[in-house]
Amino acid sequence: MEHFSYHCAPCHSNDGGGHTVFGRGLYPKPPDLRAAGTQNKSDGELYYTIDDGVRLSGMPAFSGTHTAAQTWRLVLFIRHLPQITAEELNEMKGWDPKSEADPAHF
Repeated sequence: MEHFSYHCAPCHSNDGGGHTVFGRGLYPKPPDLRAAGTQNKSDGELYYTIDDGVRLSGMPAFSGTHTAAQTWRLVLFIRHLPQITAEELNEMKGWDPKSEADPAHF
């Protein structure tokens, strides 16, 4: 959750819906990671997207900054997003890079 919140949520939001300041400004828009279009992809397709990015979009390649284990954990977390709880989302707020919990926010 912490890794997703810090690296992915600025565009995809903690709940995976993509409704963020950055997400609204991107073209194409970040997909709703909870939706069937993402959830129906294979684990390998999700891994590839995270690792290699999406050309001509705002999705960067994380292969140079993430280990394989981190990327696989992100795939597992994306699978969890449709069932994410309010408690988990509340916990994730504390990890947001620009949250009120971050002293650099002020």
